[in-house]
Amino acid sequence: MTGSGVYIDSAAAFIVAMAIGGVFVVHGLLTGARKRAILSRLFGVVYASWVVSMTLLPFAPGPLGSGAGLDAYWRNSVNLVPGETIELYLRSDLGRVAWQNLLGNLLLLVPLGALGPLAWRTLDSWKRIIGAGLSISISIELLQFAKRFFDMTGMTRSVDIDDVILNTAGVAIGYSAFLLVRGVGRLFSRITARRG
Repeated sequence: MTGSGVYIDSAAAFIVAMAIGGVFVVHGLLTGARKRAILSRLFGVVYASWVVSMTLLPFAPGPLGSGAGLDAYWRNSVNLVPGETIELYLRSDLGRVAWQNLLGNLLLLVPLGALGPLAWRTLDSWKRIIGAGLSISISIELLQFAKRFFDMTGMTRSVDIDDVILNTAGVAIGYSAFLLVRGVGRLFSRITARRG
């Protein structure tokens, strides 16, 4: 089986993100959107391309069945037991590799929690921001699993419920930081308004 000849890497994702970001900027300027909204949406597009680059790329689409599929090792790369991988990493002697994986998954979606409510006001609630983070994280894991069946690069990634847990915790950390900064900003505004 031969592939499509298409190879998508991080550079391609960044170019597409810049084009989409350009459309957002022009649309924002034409509709009179606030500069903060335009900048946060532009950051959101660039950030989304970075998340895709970190989790799904490189990718070379081929016909169904052209990837690794359910090879002999697929069961070793799927974990549906909450806490199992986290515990494994914490008890292992992998050192830096373990911490990079744990912190990488924790920090991956922190910007969504911190900046998502600025770009999209509908995300400014615990229920909605956690729901968005959980949905994005589950989607990433499902796409990583699906990628096994038609990616010609043969590069597979693990599918892990602990990644979903850590990603969602990262969203909560980001949103907590957003609420803290907003609260301090409002307090500072009240204090300066009373003095002025």
